[in-house]
Amino acid sequence: MKKKILVIDDEREIVNFLENFLTRLNLVTIKAVTAKEATELYLEHKPDGVFLDINMPDKDGLTLLKELKEINPAIKVIMITAKDDRKTQDKAKRYGALDYITKPLDLHELAKKIEQYYL
Repeated sequence: MKKKILVIDDEREIVNFLENFLTRLNLVTIKAVTAKEATELYLEHKPDGVFLDINMPDKDGLTLLKELKEINPAIKVIMITAKDDRKTQDKAKRYGALDYITKPLDLHELAKKIEQYYL
């Protein structure tokens, strides 16, 4: 059975990029562009992992991370952001994120993290 990854980002280009990349790695992608949609899809599909943007228009990604971890403490979440901010990285890890990747997404780094956490 293929593993499912929920991609949550308000930038559709990022969501589509990650979908194409994950499909090539034989992973199923579930896509959300709002936190509300992400929560609904998470509950419906129970994905194996999550890529989560920090800056979302309807809810902060760190808040959504805490909510997802309350639903499933074992969920594997990698945070995505345009800012390489140490304080935010530390907070994300305290809230239960496995790792952190910055935009623009580096294909080599992305493949390494996917292999490390999801395959």
